[in-house]
Amino acid sequence: MTSIGSHKRKRGWLAVVAGAAVLATGTGTAVASSVSASPVSAAPAGASARVASSAGALQVVAPGERIAVAGNKLWLTAEGLHVVAPKSSGTDKPDVIRVADVLPGKVSTIARGDASGVLFAGIYRGPVTATTKVTVKLGTRTLQAKVATLAGEPGWGAYYVFDAKADASAKPSIIVQS
Repeated sequence: MTSIGSHKRKRGWLAVVAGAAVLATGTGTAVASSVSASPVSAAPAGASARVASSAGALQVVAPGERIAVAGNKLWLTAEGLHVVAPKSSGTDKPDVIRVADVLPGKVSTIARGDASGVLFAGIYRGPVTATTKVTVKLGTRTLQAKVATLAGEPGWGAYYVFDAKADASAKPSIIVQS
């Protein structure tokens, strides 16, 4: 696991983990080792289609379509995942996880937090289908993340989940099942 950047901000922590170590746990399953936690976006909005899956719903979004999560915004472009968490960062400048920086079969995670909780978001580089499921484990708790992708077969997807109980020092494990 390689920490690309980690520094304390005035209102939260920022940690980006790219190319986290991923362990195979079975066909179509990957597990990222623990990643650092903390705070976690630009194009016009478009309509989204929802596809049923065993994990809830895979969101197929238009490039730049905004997804609102507990006061945070994120969106996907061909470049990657853009995330703005103004409460924890104090800025509307997006953090970007670039697809080109994530190796195939790996995950990259960004987490942003403040007193209201933590947003965990990232990219999984691999097949994303209606049955793709991403789980974020925080100690004994397990959170089911939502999965979003661009139309077509981009070869990657984004995941996100907000946890009001986590704090900026949480170290999640990310489990991807395709």
